[in-house]
Amino acid sequence: MKLSGLSIETIYFEDYLSFMTEVLELELQELTDISMRLDLNSTWLEIKKVPTAPHQVASNVEFSLELGEYEALKQKVDFFYYRRGPTRFLFLGADDRMCNLVDPDGRVWRFVSPLFALAPSQTSLTL
Repeated sequence: MKLSGLSIETIYFEDYLSFMTEVLELELQELTDISMRLDLNSTWLEIKKVPTAPHQVASNVEFSLELGEYEALKQKVDFFYYRRGPTRFLFLGADDRMCNLVDPDGRVWRFVSPLFALAPSQTSLTL
């Protein structure tokens, strides 16, 4: 089974647009006033603007990165927060193997280097 894409609903559309394109440097495949579709190599991520906050069950989104990509991501995250100051994306911290953020809707976004493997009790969606 292969994940073909992931859709996320939010009232914080502009915050996601900024973070996804400035920090993650994801390429926009499609952009309208109420939705964006971003390229994730063999899959896609769609962010949809909704009028009210969606009910979210605790969820994680995990990205696996090559070591060089991971180091570059940490630098981009540092620069983003330095330049913008506080945002709706809450930075939880980063070390040599994992960087964690919480999006405006309460989802945990985890970026891991190849040096890190999830323990069997942890579950996540790897994109």
